Amino acid sequence: MKPSLLPTNILLSAFTAIIGSMTEVEQGRIKLRTLEVQLAHNQEMYVIKTDFLRDLIHSLVDRRVDAVERGFRETLALYAEQARHYREQQGKYADAEINATTPGNVASLRDRRTEIDLQLRAIHSDAAALYQEMTKAILIIGGTMPIISIADQQALALTI
Repeated sequence: MKPSLLPTNILLSAFTAIIGSMTEVEQGRIKLRTLEVQLAHNQEMYVIKTDFLRDLIHSLVDRRVDAVERGFRETLALYAEQARHYREQQGKYADAEINATTPGNVASLRDRRTEIDLQLRAIHSDAAALYQEMTKAILIIGGTMPIISIADQQALALTI
């Protein structure tokens, strides 16, 4: 063996080992960077999906609240319509009672007015209870105080 070749072979193998190690380190860095990019992408996708689901849930809740509020207003409007009808009937029977000529006719008209009064009180009572319970329900599910028209409030004798 020649003394000059031995150190060169050792140097060459050491150099090769160092280059191999550096290559492995660089490959490790590339793999790490790839994993970091994948993680960043996954995090971004998670945020997008989370935002989408949050918006979807809010939309569904808002639609449900809107549907409940709309149904509530429509139901109270039906009660108000019925109350206005009974008030109109009440006025007609009162006029007829004033113009009645026989005591039997007066008594019959008065009985009918009494029935109408009872029906009107029942409507007012039911509407007040409905308003109270539905307002609680709407507020619980995230809605706002329902707006009832002044005409309907008056017809139902609601104090809001």
